[in-house]
Amino acid sequence: MGKTASVSTISHMMAEGFQKRVLMVELDPQMNMTNLYSEIDFIELFHKIRHGMITKTKPSIEDILLDKDKDIHECIVHTAYAGLDLLPSYLTLSEAEERLKADVRTPQQFRFKAQLEKVATEYDVCMIDASPSLSILNINGLAAADEVYIPVRCDGNSLVGVSITMNLIGSVMEYNPRLSVGGMFFTQWNGRKNIAKAVYQLMEDEYAGYLLPFNISSSKNLEECSVIQKPLLTYDSKLMSKATEEYHNLTEYLLAPNKEAFLKGIRVYRSN
Repeated sequence: MGKTASVSTISHMMAEGFQKRVLMVELDPQMNMTNLYSEIDFIELFHKIRHGMITKTKPSIEDILLDKDKDIHECIVHTAYAGLDLLPSYLTLSEAEERLKADVRTPQQFRFKAQLEKVATEYDVCMIDASPSLSILNINGLAAADEVYIPVRCDGNSLVGVSITMNLIGSVMEYNPRLSVGGMFFTQWNGRKNIAKAVYQLMEDEYAGYLLPFNISSSKNLEECSVIQKPLLTYDSKLMSKATEEYHNLTEYLLAPNKEAFLKGIRVYRSN
């Protein structure tokens, strides 16, 4: 659904463009965001996975999930960008999830929240990259969150993911009353396509109150950024790409002290 691209791009924009102290958290074993903000050699990683040579050498989020006494500071990585830190994932996180489910001694859903509270005063924003699945990892992320923003692509799998996510959020709200849905926005958007119009209408019928007036256009820059391992704003610092400008507008909205007033301003601007 464009979730990793959105989290990594918006987090970097918050730090670079708005001077916020941001902690990115990856709760996905695929470690796509971790790869983006690291010096990982993709070719080397490809061969290691291909030949089953995966060995974790550095602390990651699984360490603090499995060990409540682990110092979270030991797992946080300072990126090359000022104000932007990362709590990385690793491919073995899926194995750690199985160990979490097997441990019934303590409430599983609050493990990450308890660890995150230890660094709460050190950051202005914590951005969590989670997937639309009914996993204990995602439940941990939602139990610690205040707001959820859902990126949506115009395809069937993404629509199913939205439904799963909304149901999961409803369940987690029972023990995290602070949690709310901040909104939904489309990624890889091309409004000229009939499928885009059809999906937008469906979403408007089902989730009208959640749709934000920010659609992120398709962009080759986003694909290239994942390979050269640079965030979008660094790759396109002059906001030449439409997607870069759209993400910048969305970031500004997320940080706005009065989101309702901000949206009214967007609508007035668009009507002129």
